[in-house]
Amino acid sequence: MNNIYAKLAGTNIRNNRQLYLPYILSGIMTVAMFYLMLFINNNPGIDKIHGAANLKMIMALGVGVIAIFSYIFIFYTNSFISKRRKKEIGIYNILGMEKRHIAKVLALETVFVAVITILGGLAAGIVFSKLVLMLLYRILGFDETVMFFITGSGIRATLIVFGILYVLTLIYNLMQITFAKPIELLRGGNVGEKEPKTKWLMAIAGATCIATAYYIAITTENPIKVLTLFFVAVLLVIAGTYFLFTAGSIAVLKMLRNNKNFYYNKKHFTAVSGMLYRMKQNAAGLASICVLSTMVLVMVSTTVSMFAGVKDELAARYPQEITLYSTYDNVFEGKDDVTDIVKQTIADQGRTIENECSYRYLLLMLKQNDTSFEAAPQDSWNSDLAMINIITRDDLIAMDDRFTENDISQPQSGTVSVYGSKAYDADTITILGKEFQVGESRVFMADKDMYASLGFNDDYYVVVDSLDTLKDIFALANTDNRITLYRGVSGYDIDGTTAEKAACADAVNEAIQAANEEAGLNKEEDTEIVAGANGLTSRYMESRAGNEKEFYSLYGGLFFLGVFLGIMFLMVTVMIIFYKQISEGYDDKQRYEIMEKVGMSNEEVKTSIQSQIRMVFFLPIVTAAIHVAAAFPMISRLLMLLNLTNTRLFVICLIITILIFTLIYYVVFKLTSRSYYKIVGNQVR
Repeated sequence: MNNIYAKLAGTNIRNNRQLYLPYILSGIMTVAMFYLMLFINNNPGIDKIHGAANLKMIMALGVGVIAIFSYIFIFYTNSFISKRRKKEIGIYNILGMEKRHIAKVLALETVFVAVITILGGLAAGIVFSKLVLMLLYRILGFDETVMFFITGSGIRATLIVFGILYVLTLIYNLMQITFAKPIELLRGGNVGEKEPKTKWLMAIAGATCIATAYYIAITTENPIKVLTLFFVAVLLVIAGTYFLFTAGSIAVLKMLRNNKNFYYNKKHFTAVSGMLYRMKQNAAGLASICVLSTMVLVMVSTTVSMFAGVKDELAARYPQEITLYSTYDNVFEGKDDVTDIVKQTIADQGRTIENECSYRYLLLMLKQNDTSFEAAPQDSWNSDLAMINIITRDDLIAMDDRFTENDISQPQSGTVSVYGSKAYDADTITILGKEFQVGESRVFMADKDMYASLGFNDDYYVVVDSLDTLKDIFALANTDNRITLYRGVSGYDIDGTTAEKAACADAVNEAIQAANEEAGLNKEEDTEIVAGANGLTSRYMESRAGNEKEFYSLYGGLFFLGVFLGIMFLMVTVMIIFYKQISEGYDDKQRYEIMEKVGMSNEEVKTSIQSQIRMVFFLPIVTAAIHVAAAFPMISRLLMLLNLTNTRLFVICLIITILIFTLIYYVVFKLTSRSYYKIVGNQVR
């Protein structure tokens, strides 16, 4: 008896291969991608890469995203297949098969599909694992032999995750059979829908969600706030898209129907009426296509632009090859006592200093109230504060080599010059209660200090007339037991290869650590750090060459993950389009046959079909493009946190991504439309 059930299950899968084949192939690809992510994350060779921790974190994120979307995707396609097969199952029930017998057949079908999908996906993942790892090494510039490796823990995790997934799909299918009446099964997917009511409340809610998300994306300027509000905007866009496609599309279609010139046209009549009565079930599919298309465009364009601009990002984060940072608890004149040690160490390593700079400034984080910048409680410091850098003219010129002595005038006594990320238009500025006349003001962002200022709303460089004025402000800042530090920066560009520069930086770092030990910076007495010479409280260095491989590991990993997940989301989009075309084909077949019987010509039917397909084609992709355009300001600011300040590069990558995706989307739509035409049959002869 069990053999009969097995044969029947196998026959059902073969007879419904048009539905099951894409389902199984996409499932195999999903399982393979999940295993590959686990393979990369568990591969022992990854530990040899600089920045392995960042890379593993990225791959772990990829594992989670693929698992979540696998459940959503498999459930979506399974529910579609279950709906299309209700009539077939209803016939089994009418012919005498009890529901428990049908349940056995469905269980065996699920087992067959699960075994083929999971084992096929694992086999594909194992076969292509070495190739994928070689590709990742190539992206990261990591020269290492790739050994063939099978991760047992990855196989176990894959079996568990997808085993549970297919058990859940079986439970869902059995529930559909258990609670359905035979007559409902026989009617299957042909159950008609009443004309949907216009849900104005939902449409307004959708428009509000989209408008709020767009407002957040366009008006939020501070990168730290962008980071926290980005996911809020994403959730609002997703919710708004589903609401608008569900309710707004019905309202639009009714408006088109009320337009007599448009509606009573052979090209539009059947398309509009058919879409209107099916929009409740079609809206979710269209919204899913739109959301997934937006995700593909954003993910691929951002990760590609970050990887393409990695050298710019490295230079923005590390403006010079070797940078020494020091902080002091007082304002003093003269040079840092360690600069000679740094220069001597560089010379001992056989390197030549090609460019150097040295400057100091007082760093304050203050709350702005019109023209007054006031102290804020230390526990309230956040991104709403403005960064105020009190600096002398000579130090500002030394900070930025774009300036010469002729570019910046010396402020008169009692006046200051204000250079900032925004224009400062007021005639006066008050800092910690001390008022100054503003002699000169201009927009300016320091290249060498860009990274430090990214987390603040505004960034101002206030050029004072003398070091004495700077000392006065320093004294004001240190009242009420507040700790304010005077910051010194020394930067050096050196010659040599990346490896030579990194070795030199390591030697400099060792020399600095030794100097710190001698100055007592690493010792503690009574829980307070002992200050060194000139009130030195801390000192450390950063190296561009020393961090280059970690940068490539981070951005290369993000690029790999972006393309990897982009492929997955594209695959999900393709499957949704395919099953949507099949669903509409079955729904439209009988309707178009009736239209031909009442006098509609074959050419008119074909024109109506093309009109409907164009509507369905353009709506999700155009909406996705609008979403991306609205999100552009927020994404640009978010990329600044990742050191990508080259907006032009991001624009180019985004345009290219949109063009390529639109081309792929068009090709997929044309190919899946053939399935629609085959189902509709004579109407497209």
